[in-house]
Amino acid sequence: MTATITIEELLKFILFLLGIGVLGYLLVFLKNANKLISQAKSLAEKNEKEIDTVLKQLPEISFNINSISEETKTLIEEVSPELTGLVSNANAITEKIDSTGEVVFDTIDIVSDSITGTASTLQNNIKNINDYITLIMEIIEIIRNAFKSR
Repeated sequence: MTATITIEELLKFILFLLGIGVLGYLLVFLKNANKLISQAKSLAEKNEKEIDTVLKQLPEISFNINSISEETKTLIEEVSPELTGLVSNANAITEKIDSTGEVVFDTIDIVSDSITGTASTLQNNIKNINDYITLIMEIIEIIRNAFKSR
């Protein structure tokens, strides 16, 4: 037995099979969607009291958020000029500390130069005193030797 199939019949058959596949996929999708909806419904039923409580408290929560926002805005407006003044005072203090540091550095430099000069002078004076003492000792030795030889 031989049967001939035309291209039109073949294409209709392929379209029919594709339709059955899409229909099967649609049935699986609807089954999963129904399962998801039933889970959401059971979850909503379990938490119905909590959801009602939250919904009843929403206006109060919204009012609290608005009041906090307004208080924060007012506080920022009040503090803003003081912060500006504080920043400018901090700049002035920094400048004063910087200038004071320069004065202290210059003073330390002058004092260290003075101490160095004093130490050098003292060292030279000690050498001179040592030289004078040695000279006086030599003169005394000469005088003593002169008395001994007489």
